[in-house]
Amino acid sequence: MIVVVALIVLLPFAAAAAGLLATRLGTRNLGARAERVAYRRAAWFAIAPGAVSAALTVWLAAALAGRTGASEGRFWSELLPGRVEGTLTVVETGSVPISLTLRADGLSVLAGILVVVVALAVQVYSVGYMRDEPRYPSYSAFVSLFTSAMLLVVYAGDLIVLYVGWEVMGLCSYLLIGHWWEDRANSRAAVKAFLVTRLGDVGFLFGIFVLGTAAGGFRIDDVLRADIPQGTLIAATLLMLAGVAGKSAQAPLHTWLPDAMAGPTPISALIHAATMVAAGIFVVARLYPAFLAAPPTLDVLGVVAAVGMLGTALAALAQDDLKRVLAYSTISQLAYMAAALAAGSDRAAMFHLVSHGAFKALLFLCAGLVIHHVGSNLISHMGGLRRALPVTFFP
Repeated sequence: MIVVVALIVLLPFAAAAAGLLATRLGTRNLGARAERVAYRRAAWFAIAPGAVSAALTVWLAAALAGRTGASEGRFWSELLPGRVEGTLTVVETGSVPISLTLRADGLSVLAGILVVVVALAVQVYSVGYMRDEPRYPSYSAFVSLFTSAMLLVVYAGDLIVLYVGWEVMGLCSYLLIGHWWEDRANSRAAVKAFLVTRLGDVGFLFGIFVLGTAAGGFRIDDVLRADIPQGTLIAATLLMLAGVAGKSAQAPLHTWLPDAMAGPTPISALIHAATMVAAGIFVVARLYPAFLAAPPTLDVLGVVAAVGMLGTALAALAQDDLKRVLAYSTISQLAYMAAALAAGSDRAAMFHLVSHGAFKALLFLCAGLVIHHVGSNLISHMGGLRRALPVTFFP
């Protein structure tokens, strides 16, 4: 079954490689048809592997639901009691070893279903939305690469493996926000997102180093079972909280997300509403026993969440750009998830993570239709669209 987990992660990666390297092979002599051929190939490379990955994820969920005896005392063990884990190899570093490990349990499959379903919906939506875009092949390839990186975060059984996916997500975010790099505002927004999230990731990486050194290994199970002194645990989780704040756009590292709306609307739906920004919440849930053993860290998380849920909700009231309103709403909703974790309820946090990923992705995709129809992002230019866009209006 671990082979299925590996395929779920690797299929979008293979799609990204094919999209970057194979979409224009043999098209040099096709003249005007070259762009159309490349476009169709890119669409197939984007959608077909994503659909297979989604089908395998559903199969994996059904297989884990039929297993018993792997309960960890967390609510996702009640939903999907099965668990599978496999190590490809162990890298000896001279001190703390790194294991290339994948694991699938209720939590990872729950998040994995959200990732593959939203990613597949965005790829299908983008085929029409980006029809006249000459750089669609690279766009769809970067979406596939992001999907693979997010799935690696979800299914990682080792903190270093998780960090690799974490950083590749950041790279894809930068590339996709700056897709229309000719516009200086877009390129500046991409650089800002990259630098702000990297600032948080410095703390995140040092937090991983502290946890791994104290536990004698980077495997998540080893870290959670290790008898780590509370002072060390508090320092490590506080450092990791910096990365969580960066990726999940929480105060004071939230400023990049509203500007990131400069990217194509489907990317806003996939990365900056449904999946990437949820990665920080997911990591806290994955390491939740360690965070529970560090009450000061949860206190800090609670304060950050309180500031975020109120401050950004008020900021949204002053916006006229539809996508920026949804961006501030996203920050506020992520703060509710962080508040649930700070209050001791991973059940509430993960329930809202999945529900928010679904409805916010739908909101952004509908916003894309409205913006495309109106020709403007400004709410003051919109109105009376019930008759013009009835299918968009009712959802």
